[in-house]
Amino acid sequence: MTTMRQFWTAPLMLLAVLASAAGQNPAPTPLPVGSATIAEVKGEVEFHSAQGEAVTGQRGTVLAADSKIDTAKGSVLLDLSDGSQILVKANSHVVLRSPAQDKGYWLELLLGKINAKVQKRLGNTPSFRMGTPTAVITVRGTRFSVEFSKKQKTRVEVYEGLVEVAGFLQGAPVLLRPGFSTRVDLNRDPEVPREMMNRGQGRDDDHREFNQKMGGPGDDDRQRPGSQQQAPPKNDSSSGHTRDD
Repeated sequence: MTTMRQFWTAPLMLLAVLASAAGQNPAPTPLPVGSATIAEVKGEVEFHSAQGEAVTGQRGTVLAADSKIDTAKGSVLLDLSDGSQILVKANSHVVLRSPAQDKGYWLELLLGKINAKVQKRLGNTPSFRMGTPTAVITVRGTRFSVEFSKKQKTRVEVYEGLVEVAGFLQGAPVLLRPGFSTRVDLNRDPEVPREMMNRGQGRDDDHREFNQKMGGPGDDDRQRPGSQQQAPPKNDSSSGHTRDD
């Protein structure tokens, strides 16, 4: 009789232990679509809810859709609900959005610069879309940066994958491949894509930070020519275009 009781008791005790362990390590709750978790914050950064209330931002804080982020001399790395990562640089103003509403944006960059590592989309999963006051950026998985200046100019650079950039007019969008960039001025269509060149130590430092925080491509990838929807001019000086942002 004792042997039979032990035969049934041992498995029941094992099940109880497993159930207790499962209760101590519950599965993580998925983030609501449009929200983001703060992965890292450095320096002076302000967070506000959609209602304008100040939010204490620290690692692990969940920001709901329509939250506002203002960086002064700081920066913040965000993990979005779809697995993408956004590095908000200093002196930037970003608003999180829900892609299920309004324009279908995940975020809006109203000033400053972000670096993005977007999770790849498979099958019929909608593309990642974000906006600035002069452009719409659409991707299906890539690494890129977007900058919007006080002069109302958007600049997009691509390090990996493909990025479609459109203005708010009826002109055709441009398709950027790795190593190329474009600019979109207010009430203009995107400019012809241009090959990115080494533009000084500041840009190199920025790219290294991108690599360290988000696992971006190496410097060799950044300098490697790609192809684009429209061929860039062979002689930049003949186009009359100068960088002013």
